Amino acid sequence: MKTSVSSNGRETATTGQEPEHRPEIEFSGLRKSFRNGDETLTVFSDLSFSITQGSFTSIMGPSGCGKSTLMNVIAGLLEPDEGTIHRDGVEIQPGNFFYGYVFQEPRLLDWRTVGENIAFALEGKGIPPEEHEARIERYLEMVGLADEADSYPQQLSGGMRQRVGIARALAIDPDILLMDEPFSSLDEFTAKELRQDLLQIWKETGKTIVFVTHNSSEAVFLSDTVLILDGEGDLFDHVSIDAPRPREVGDKALVETESRLMNRFFTHLDGSDE
Repeated sequence: MKTSVSSNGRETATTGQEPEHRPEIEFSGLRKSFRNGDETLTVFSDLSFSITQGSFTSIMGPSGCGKSTLMNVIAGLLEPDEGTIHRDGVEIQPGNFFYGYVFQEPRLLDWRTVGENIAFALEGKGIPPEEHEARIERYLEMVGLADEADSYPQQLSGGMRQRVGIARALAIDPDILLMDEPFSSLDEFTAKELRQDLLQIWKETGKTIVFVTHNSSEAVFLSDTVLILDGEGDLFDHVSIDAPRPREVGDKALVETESRLMNRFFTHLDGSDE
């Protein structure tokens, strides 16, 4: 059962059920550790949560709590030591997701044009060559770079390069779009614009998005759900943000929701919630 922080300021329990069925990806009892010499470092254990298809989920927590490791488990880049993954009630193996990844830095190939960077990703996923041009045009237009297919990454601003990274991830038509702090290296003016654009892209594509951030305002503004890991890698909170959309930065309900969310988190860290 999840905590729902509503726009009227009251916290209620919700089952997450909706009138129209949307498949869920359920992660149960996940455990991941790494060997460090003679010691075993446990990143997280007994981690359980669900992600509804088509939803926007953010993962928050202090540095070193396991956010990126969890993202890599979701992507199948790392296999959990324990735990199961179910998709719409059917157990699947780790890695059985077709995902697109948007990194903190765009990781573009400087010697290839914008269009060629996207084509390189399409080739890697086995997309037929005859589909490349249409996909490149569609997704560059979606991120506002319709005229930049022949430009090189070094000719673009940081925000534009990150837009290319988003277009590249979307062009392969993934089941899940994973985004690891994609706006953290940008100035706030550019990041604000990209957040708005990302919500429009999400609305247009209906993709399931899992988004890592340190920015609580960003998480509350963007998300349907915020998963909060504490410093021990435990899932401290699973919060539904039910403020209506479209949302505006600075909305009173969002500011109050963020304040309550962070107050609960710091109370947990102080141990005064026990």
